[in-house]
Amino acid sequence: MANARTSIILLLVFIAAWAEAAGPSPTTTARKLLLRGKYAEAADLYAPLAAKDPTAAIGLSRCLAAQGKDNDAIEPLQAKSHATSADILAELSSLSLQHGRLDQARSYASDSLHLNDNQLLARWVTAELDRLTGKLDQADRGYAWLIRYYNDHEVEDPEQLRCIGLAAAQSARWNRQSDQFGFLVNDLYPDALQRDPDYWPAHYEAAMLFLEKYNQADAARELQAATEINPNVAEVHVALALLALEDRDTPKAEKALRRAIEINPHRLDARLLQADLLWAEFKVAETLGLLQDQALPLNPISEETLGRIAACYLLLDGAERPRLAAADATGKPAASRFAKLAAEVVARNPHAGEFYFTLAVQFEARNKQTLSEPYFREAIRRMPRQIGPESHLGLLYMLAGREDDARRTLRDAFRGDPFNVRVKNSLEVLDILDAMRSIDTRRFTVRSQTEDKLLARCAARHLERIYRQLCRRFGYQPPDKTVVEIFGQAQGLGGHQWFSARMVGLPYLDTVAASTGRIVGMVSPRELGRPMNWARVLTHETVHVITLQQTNFDCPRWFTEGLAVWSEAVPRPKTWCESLVRRQAQGSLLNLDTIHAGFTRPQASDDCAMAYCQGELYVEYMLTVRPSKPPAQPGEESLRQMLAAYADGLSTADALRRVFGLSQADFERGCAEFVKRQAAEMKKISWPSDSQLKKLRKAADDKPDDANAAAQLAQAAMLDADDLASRRILARSARGRKDDTAAERWASEALEIDVRDAEMHRILAHSLLKRHNETEAIVEYQTVLELKPGDAESASALERLKRPHNPK
Repeated sequence: MANARTSIILLLVFIAAWAEAAGPSPTTTARKLLLRGKYAEAADLYAPLAAKDPTAAIGLSRCLAAQGKDNDAIEPLQAKSHATSADILAELSSLSLQHGRLDQARSYASDSLHLNDNQLLARWVTAELDRLTGKLDQADRGYAWLIRYYNDHEVEDPEQLRCIGLAAAQSARWNRQSDQFGFLVNDLYPDALQRDPDYWPAHYEAAMLFLEKYNQADAARELQAATEINPNVAEVHVALALLALEDRDTPKAEKALRRAIEINPHRLDARLLQADLLWAEFKVAETLGLLQDQALPLNPISEETLGRIAACYLLLDGAERPRLAAADATGKPAASRFAKLAAEVVARNPHAGEFYFTLAVQFEARNKQTLSEPYFREAIRRMPRQIGPESHLGLLYMLAGREDDARRTLRDAFRGDPFNVRVKNSLEVLDILDAMRSIDTRRFTVRSQTEDKLLARCAARHLERIYRQLCRRFGYQPPDKTVVEIFGQAQGLGGHQWFSARMVGLPYLDTVAASTGRIVGMVSPRELGRPMNWARVLTHETVHVITLQQTNFDCPRWFTEGLAVWSEAVPRPKTWCESLVRRQAQGSLLNLDTIHAGFTRPQASDDCAMAYCQGELYVEYMLTVRPSKPPAQPGEESLRQMLAAYADGLSTADALRRVFGLSQADFERGCAEFVKRQAAEMKKISWPSDSQLKKLRKAADDKPDDANAAAQLAQAAMLDADDLASRRILARSARGRKDDTAAERWASEALEIDVRDAEMHRILAHSLLKRHNETEAIVEYQTVLELKPGDAESASALERLKRPHNPK
């Protein structure tokens, strides 16, 4: 017996040695090629074995599916010899689930589990099927089963670890077990990679968890690792596109998305992201067409797809208010496309939270807060276990300036999802807002930190001065006060980081001021390290508040930006003029079909600047065109009529036809001639060089009584609204010449750039006093003493002004 045992051992040793010498098996080699993205080579190795080897059949199927060959991917799995393979049946159930064939998926999964109760992929599919059909308790038990299996067994297969990871993440979301996310990204997925360094899905799943929490740095790291293993996996490129969009890099996102579709034209997430890019450009009909033609056939019951389609229906069919009641399945004929679709979704899944969440996010992306809020609430009502809707609702309240609602909602969201970076940042912003000082005027609330209290006072006065004129110009007055917030350094972070976190929940917004249409945020000018005309910036953002609310946030970006730039009433920057002249000559200007892309996904380095510049030029051209309706005279009434058209939901083409009686093509032709004339005028502008400007400043400063030197400097200064140095010299010169009107003008303009300049406040106070404006002169003298307590001239002037006047 001992000799026989020894012989068996020797035989096994021989077989192992022979196998090692012979190299890895074809399926092992093929799997490595599959994971490395060499699908054709892997398929060549799998194909001869697929009819009899379940592992090879699954491998071949995945090679084909990775390239979007969905129908072909099923064939290797349907060989008669695989009818009793639990793994094959589980793979068929997974493919059926991906394409929305729920009954078929459940049948395959049930058969698989009948053969092998521990088939983890079939377990995962079954839990997902329960979720998608509203059987939430059963789904939760299904996720828990997979977690228990992991706890009770030594799981080594990366594929099985992925199924367990997906279940653990879903269970953690539903049961508010946030610590599980750390375990997944720090332990489970790294464990899968340790067992197979080529298993890129572990990097991908970790990245998706980081993206879910808006942790961009770690998401980028994981996606980079995945692409280094397999550069040809479509879902990773879709994730890279999402990451780029979070960073507001639309060109990069589009490039990644194109690559994803090249690899696999049948990736649903890629088609949905394509639709989202169209949606962001206000192309609702095109969005609907893409969803119906390219996304819906891939999975007819996807709530992510159907939620987007529902948003299109509501906008195209005229959604003045949310119609949640129509979402209930009553058995009666639906009153609208939206109602019919919502009834079908709810009939299939009474807990269709994802449908309503997707719908709400679509409106959130268009800044339609009145539409998105009730759908977020409906998503929470339908599916309270979801964590996304609560977070988004809190962030929505932030953008609406509803801090009390935001704080309550975000705190609840943070308790269930403490790794969500945007939620955490927004809660910290609320603490900053609580510490700010507020100035309330009739139409504004201006908030700032103590260091910017003077700027806040001046900003409040400026806003009140311009508000009535802007409302009259555009024919609309917002019903509520506008909140304006000025962010400086606090708690060790710069004002720009706090401003960015306030506006988007993340610390890197590439601008210094922004408006949500409800609130205005701005970085404190003292944080920038360069001059900035804060008054011009606030005027610009206030125009957005008026025009966006006026049109129910349907004003195209080019028009609201054009109106805002035009309302600044300052000359175009030199760089804009130079680019316009060059591009007009080249025939490469933007048009009404491409101008939005200039803002969101610039292809040339000056596309964004041109979008702002041409937006203003479109506005200026409108002022020269005779409208088709009374008063039938060119002027600002045309702008009001255009805004009214957008408020009525008209497209740009239809708005132009209503207001001017012109087709878009005719309007474009006329505007092209207008721009050509403007470009010719821009060529004539003599822009002073830095050295010339320096000489002009010196001449005016050395000879303050020389009106000619001051006039030459004034001409140069007017070309740059942020030129503080020249305005200070001009204010001093005007005071020296006793030109109180000019002194008031230049001192005021200087203070619109640097509000803490005591000398300019003193000159302004003196000029106001000379022009018999004692009330404002007192304010300016008091400001001088606030900035420079020992200023004798201001103290003396104030004392005289406060003495009672004896009647003669």
